[in-house]
Amino acid sequence: MPTDKSPTDKSAVPDVPTPIIPFNIPVCPVRGSVIYPTMVQHIDASRAISIAAIEAAMEEEKVILIVSQRDKDVDDPTGEDLYDVGTACNVLRVRKNPDGTVQMLVTALSRVRVARYTQTEYLRADVQEIAVKSGKVVEIKALTRELTSKFESVIQGGKGLTSDAVQAIQSKEDPSELADFIAFHMDFRLEDKQAVLEEGNLNSRLKKVLTLLDAEQEVMAVQQKIRSQVKEEIDRNQREYYLREQMKVIQKELHGGEDGETDETEELRTKIEALELAPDVKKEIDRELNRLSRMHPDAAEASVIRTYLTWVTELPWNVRSDDQLDVNEAARILDEDHYGLEKVKDRVLEYLAVRQLRKARAERGEIDSTDVNKGPILVFTGPPGVGKTSIAQSIAKALGRKYVRIALGGARDESDIRGHRRTYIGAMPGRLIQGLRTAGTKNPVVLLDEVDKLGNGNQGDPSSALLEVLDPAQNFSFTDHYLGVPFDLSEVMFIATANYPEQIPPALMDRMEVIDFSSYIEAEKLEIAKRYLLPRQLNQNGLKSNQIQITDAALERLISNYTREAGVRNLEREIGTVARKVARRLAGGEAKRVKVTDKELDRYLGQSRYTPETEAREDTVGLATGMFYTPVGGDILFIETSVSPGKGLLLTGQIGDVMKESARAALTYIKTNAERFHIDKDKIDNSEIHVHFPAGAIPKEGPSAGGAIATSLISALSGIPARHDVAMTGEITLTGRYLPIGGLKEKVLGARRAGIKHIIMPKSNEADLRDIPLHLRSSMAFHPAENLDQVLDVAIVGGLAALERSHERVLPPVMGGEGGTEPLKKAPRRKRGVETPATA
Repeated sequence: MPTDKSPTDKSAVPDVPTPIIPFNIPVCPVRGSVIYPTMVQHIDASRAISIAAIEAAMEEEKVILIVSQRDKDVDDPTGEDLYDVGTACNVLRVRKNPDGTVQMLVTALSRVRVARYTQTEYLRADVQEIAVKSGKVVEIKALTRELTSKFESVIQGGKGLTSDAVQAIQSKEDPSELADFIAFHMDFRLEDKQAVLEEGNLNSRLKKVLTLLDAEQEVMAVQQKIRSQVKEEIDRNQREYYLREQMKVIQKELHGGEDGETDETEELRTKIEALELAPDVKKEIDRELNRLSRMHPDAAEASVIRTYLTWVTELPWNVRSDDQLDVNEAARILDEDHYGLEKVKDRVLEYLAVRQLRKARAERGEIDSTDVNKGPILVFTGPPGVGKTSIAQSIAKALGRKYVRIALGGARDESDIRGHRRTYIGAMPGRLIQGLRTAGTKNPVVLLDEVDKLGNGNQGDPSSALLEVLDPAQNFSFTDHYLGVPFDLSEVMFIATANYPEQIPPALMDRMEVIDFSSYIEAEKLEIAKRYLLPRQLNQNGLKSNQIQITDAALERLISNYTREAGVRNLEREIGTVARKVARRLAGGEAKRVKVTDKELDRYLGQSRYTPETEAREDTVGLATGMFYTPVGGDILFIETSVSPGKGLLLTGQIGDVMKESARAALTYIKTNAERFHIDKDKIDNSEIHVHFPAGAIPKEGPSAGGAIATSLISALSGIPARHDVAMTGEITLTGRYLPIGGLKEKVLGARRAGIKHIIMPKSNEADLRDIPLHLRSSMAFHPAENLDQVLDVAIVGGLAALERSHERVLPPVMGGEGGTEPLKKAPRRKRGVETPATA
């Protein structure tokens, strides 16, 4: 130990001499502890690598290296698992125990640094002693005194060291030993104890231990504060427990010895405490609970409060399901559950991809976790039976969330959304809160079904109540009238469905993003029937796949002649009817296996219910072919015009005002251009022009038949037949412009089903051709038109030249194949009643 010098002497204290250590010595790894020089310590060894090292040390110079493992869970450490600085120790005594373990008593000699580890059946190390350096005496004295004072403060603060350990530390006069012994006995981290061992400079080592004691003192102060708070909480809880027990006894005496109601109140109290409610919510709930505890159990209001508290305890205030945001898995589930609907699937996957990226950023701390659930509210629009509801179920399945469906069709009361106030008899929460209780989580997928069917009664507008629900800036504090406290809906994924989006209130529609579901084409219905509907109906009707076979031709005829819908619900019903009738035949022993062909459908379903329109058989004067679209699909529409003596324009066939206006506009255009078309104006003024729309039992409305009406009128007035193989759609104006329309895909599908090969459409609708399947585009010719002249050039036999009696002119381009264009040759002049092939 260095000798003290005068405080004024600035010279350094001489280095402490260290004993000579062999260069290569055995290694005994230890876990979770560090030994410092001058210590005498017992070490228990149970691992083979340690026992072998001890035996080698005893056979050599009884010197062994004690070094700590970096990870105490490693059972067979190598040199990479050990620190580079350890303690060279002299083995004083070794004792073998009956269980095979070895107990070794060592005295620590000095700090050593390992130059290299080698391993055979045990570890050995090439070591070099670390020289102990020290600084100025005054600084060492100051650090020693501060360290001693800090240690005493820690001990007085309640640090749990044994009296022997405290005495041993306080008896140390050597600064180096003092620092080492404090580091050994205090419960510092292994890394901190190792850092003290590795520090050869005495001044730096004293500072390290002093810093560790400061941190320990701060931790102890926080522990003391927490202990004091816990004690106060315990005292308060004990006081409340004592008062509640007194109240139980009092209520038991008041109620004639029956304590069932008190037990129920305590049970509710326990459940409410476990909910971890927000402070403002808990304050209100506790107030109701205290009211219940003071009431007589037979009081009328007690039953109301009891029901209310039961609702509160059953709601998922803090229960969530973990999102499984994997876009590839979601794509697999959507493809597995649905055929077609490619645009819809793409938009849904985009929506989920955004949520996946947001969640990843939130986990990295780049954005707030509340931003993960922000996004547009999706509304699926389209005709019935096209898969809107089942897509929502697939989204919930892909996310791993609970699924809740809330049917809003016919809801006419605001209380359906917000619930009833508790002042009413039989009051209940709204459908949202009821759905969340059923789901059991606060982040389910909630489907608001048929949102366009909301009514408006005398008790408020339910669509207005939905404004708060579907607004991410407000729904985090949605207040149901029955609950009376805010409930967080921000984590709920809302999806709405509607058949007619125009019937959704504008303010509500503004909060949602529309994803349109178009009707299925026949090819898609066929695939859906084969993949999903037929197997499901066979299973439901007790049939096996080897007992019945329905041919593709039979399914195609069933689709076209027995159903007329945009979706597949009726198709599944008809397949179920066939399956039941086949099941009856099999059960009666009439057959063992049945094959249903298209010719045998009449036997199971009767005569065809629908006969799709087919193209006219020949070019006819005054007969033009239009196209129409309904929510159940598209079809063609014949427009007939007859000119007879009389005056005026007569329209029949149950048509709406807009279609009547289109007919008047077409007649006005013809009058304006009568001279160019070589039509006698006197004939127009002195004739009754009767325009009839067949299928009078079906209401017809819309402006898209304007081009077909004009063609029919011009054909009847000029005496030139209209082509039977051309169908057209488009709105006309008084100046002859051809304006865009909607539902082009459905109209084209209906026309193709009727055998039409040429389609006249507005040029503005060219982009909609991408929605039409490729095989249909390649088998039909599409003629985009910007004005009525271009329409007549294709629709009238002989083209516009036949009307104007002029030379050949260039006709509008034809869109065919995959969307390319090619010129359409002028249709040859032909006699009435003689069909000529369509040209393209």
